[in-house]
Amino acid sequence: MTPQASVCYNNLNEKQAAFQTTIRKDHFMEFALPQYGKDAIRLSHFPSRLLAFLFRANEYLSDARVARLLGTTEENVRRVGAEMGLPKRDAEALWLKKGYITVIKRFWHLLPYEQLMELLETDAASFATLLREEDFLDIKLKQKPRCERLCWHELTEEDHAGAKKIAAILSDVSTDGVPPFEFRYDLPEIKFSGKPLFDARIVYPFSGLYLYAFDVDSREYCPDDMLRAYQKIGVNGIWLQAVLYQLTAFPLESSLSKGYEARQARLRELTERCAKFGIKVYLYLNEPRSMPDEFFERYPQYAGHRTADNKTCMCISVPEVKQDLSDRVAALCRAVPLLGGFFTITRSENVTNCYSHSTPQTCLCPRCQKRPVEDVIADVISAIEQGAHSVREDIRVMVWSWAWGDEHLNTIARLPKSVTMLCKSEQDVSFTYGGVTEQIKDYSMSKIGPGEHAKSEWAQAKEHGLHTGAKVQVNTTWESSTVPAIPVYPSIERHMRALNREGIRDILLSWTLGGYPSQNLLHAAKSFYEQVELPPDDPREAAACECFSRAFENFPSQINVQYYGPQNGGPSNLLFLEPTGYPATMTCFAYDDLDSWRGPYSEDTLQEQFELLCRGWEEGLELLKDAPQTETVIMAQASYCLFRASLNQIRFLRARRTNDLFAMRQAVESELEIAQRMLSLMCKNAAIGFEAANHYYFSKSCMTEKVLNCHHILEELDRMEHAPSAQNTHS
Repeated sequence: MTPQASVCYNNLNEKQAAFQTTIRKDHFMEFALPQYGKDAIRLSHFPSRLLAFLFRANEYLSDARVARLLGTTEENVRRVGAEMGLPKRDAEALWLKKGYITVIKRFWHLLPYEQLMELLETDAASFATLLREEDFLDIKLKQKPRCERLCWHELTEEDHAGAKKIAAILSDVSTDGVPPFEFRYDLPEIKFSGKPLFDARIVYPFSGLYLYAFDVDSREYCPDDMLRAYQKIGVNGIWLQAVLYQLTAFPLESSLSKGYEARQARLRELTERCAKFGIKVYLYLNEPRSMPDEFFERYPQYAGHRTADNKTCMCISVPEVKQDLSDRVAALCRAVPLLGGFFTITRSENVTNCYSHSTPQTCLCPRCQKRPVEDVIADVISAIEQGAHSVREDIRVMVWSWAWGDEHLNTIARLPKSVTMLCKSEQDVSFTYGGVTEQIKDYSMSKIGPGEHAKSEWAQAKEHGLHTGAKVQVNTTWESSTVPAIPVYPSIERHMRALNREGIRDILLSWTLGGYPSQNLLHAAKSFYEQVELPPDDPREAAACECFSRAFENFPSQINVQYYGPQNGGPSNLLFLEPTGYPATMTCFAYDDLDSWRGPYSEDTLQEQFELLCRGWEEGLELLKDAPQTETVIMAQASYCLFRASLNQIRFLRARRTNDLFAMRQAVESELEIAQRMLSLMCKNAAIGFEAANHYYFSKSCMTEKVLNCHHILEELDRMEHAPSAQNTHS
């Protein structure tokens, strides 16, 4: 679209409204774009939405793309960028290839669907598919904020004044240093000897792709230097998400499998390249996938349970469905002879078997409702196991009990003897804060396992002759996911030794977050073999990490806090003088939703726990004062930034409610310092802020914008304090 041909609309028009209900009809799959919700948040630290967009676009998009989108000239874009003091960048191709989730998030409140799709050069069907299949990004984003099409306009006097102010602030802010996506892995080679204590030691590739892993050359997200770093520290497996109909021929609906041969070839090439480093590739399966109504109009005999949101299961109790699943697993194993194996989740967020989203009381499948849950789950696993082992006996099949209910021990008793029983190690570990007793569900490093739940499942597995495996996090968790390696080495080592004592044979070391080839993995590797030789720890770092481990025990772990709290975005989360009214979303936007952040805890308890965490962490940082900027030191400082920003934001919101301007100012001043500190750390290590399922949760421009945001809030507080009617409630 040329600037002259661009059309601007004054209001949300019919064309835009149609986008919110467009669904994907091709390939028989239906995905809806998130519905429009409330008006977008006004970013008052910018004088206009145009300047907000130009500021954010500067990091990710070329002047040419911005000009086309706004219907103006590149010269206009450059002129206003220079007026705001924005540095010149040229990384569009990199961001649109490796950071498109970051780009979507950054413009979610600035552009309507129509322009988001123009920006990404996609259509509604493809965009809806991306949002649904990219690790449930639609759920993380929630409803689309309403905003009109953004068009170029000449700057007003207020715009010019605001641009000048932005330039003055940016003159003291540096983003020089390591560029985004330039991940560096500096690890020593460990000497292992004796028998391995864990046979399979598997991580998710730190920069791995989720949705498009087999649609591009794997070197783009899994380069040799990362594989070499894994090899040095004893990691011998990586895992990636897979959908069988994308990797094999689906005889009932061939259109679903279009391009599967090319994907198979890329997977095969990846397994061959990984083999050079002693690494196997494992695939995460949720099967059999549900199908839309059009499919079952043709094949009604395969329909099973129908969910409340109108997804229909492929019923595994139908012999042909079970056989098809087994056959396609076998076909994939034959096509990719170096494939290491699979792990399964049978009751995940995806709708698969008839009990994946139902119980015996709610199941609507006339076949499965007559069967125990454990029998249906075992059928799925048996089909995968039979398919894999019909090709090669050494292909590993791991069965993760994630979200299994009270039937979990009965299910284990029905599993094939050749599978590995994989359990969340820390599940159900109990703790009490502020009179509230909670149990860990998943993703914890502040509270380590193994817990009694996992121990009971492993005992049952051993009784029935199964291998045992543990799912853990040794790098990072949703407790602070944007620091790729939280330096709590003593806790990691204790957890690993405890798993050794349990006789666990396989270990899944990360979910999509946690695959960084780091010093954390180096310390976990002490338990990989009978004898391990590695460089001695720096005494100061060792002492500091003891402090960090003790301090981290105070993190108020609970699934709501982990998913909705401010600790993942940390200082990138903006401050607002007025409530936004937006609810926090899962691992995406924390907004100012203190009620969601705190989960079951009181506000006092949430604040007290972060205060304890920060004080303990500060003790460790004091031991590292003037220490060289090693990975451990940088990660420790970045972790503190996340925790301190969380505390600042809790204090700010509580003070905002009571109009305590003095307490608000204290929180903002601390937040400004933390944002500047985090930015300097990001310039030293490009891994900070990155997490595979969110790409860059925050980038350098996010942190720079937070500096602007804090300056704006402080100016507004000055105005409020000096206003005749100001009521400053501090003593």
